Amino acid sequence: MGAVRRDAHTTWTRLRGTRTGFTLIELLVVIAIAVILMGLLVPTGRALRAGNRAMTCKSQLQQIGVAVKAYALDEGGVPPFYIDQTGNPDDPAGSPPLGPGLMALYDAGYLSRQQSLHCPVDNYTQPGSAEYFYSYQRYDSDVAADVALNKYSYLSTRGISLDTDPFYRRQLQPAADVDGDASTPAVPVNMPGWRPGDQAVITWCPFHVNEIEIQEEGAYQVLFWDGSVQRVRASVMTDPAVGPDAAWKVGFTDAG
Repeated sequence: MGAVRRDAHTTWTRLRGTRTGFTLIELLVVIAIAVILMGLLVPTGRALRAGNRAMTCKSQLQQIGVAVKAYALDEGGVPPFYIDQTGNPDDPAGSPPLGPGLMALYDAGYLSRQQSLHCPVDNYTQPGSAEYFYSYQRYDSDVAADVALNKYSYLSTRGISLDTDPFYRRQLQPAADVDGDASTPAVPVNMPGWRPGDQAVITWCPFHVNEIEIQEEGAYQVLFWDGSVQRVRASVMTDPAVGPDAAWKVGFTDAG
């Protein structure tokens, strides 16, 4: 009996000693599992990175909203960025807006980080250029606009001078026809106690349209005067037949 046990032990030891690696089938199984795991993890990692970029952009927009309100309280108006009386609102390339725009928030100390003016997904400009910090006051050729100048995401006024117009307080600053010439654009004026409506659009960010979705459609991030940053479907922002006739007129009911 003892001899049988010794022979069995010797045989098992010999067999175990001859097996030094994986079989081909085992190796293929391990590779297949690794491929499946990579296929699951890569999209998840991309989604997480996209979500983090969108959250960073949202946080920056909220910082800009607080800074714009503080600037307006101290200075009597929002940072200047508007077309002058000699400009043509239908020719933004030939008549770009005047003034520093949102950069004034950093220059005057209302924003602590200049980087807050650059969306992390904005790859259209190079670091070191002035336009690098124009992510939230850029000319957006894709959005709907009643006049070409309103394709700028940030403008201090949108040229509505009639206070009975329902969109009059959707501007960040009141507009006035100071020269009495209807053919020239209205310009922003300081009005004591002026307060835009909560749904006034401060600016928007289009750069996440391929990363964030609402009902399987890309979305913009829009900063409203009440401080909220809400997502609005791209078709609402770009198609007058779907949304308002201009992107700056979107409201709370257009979000989500």
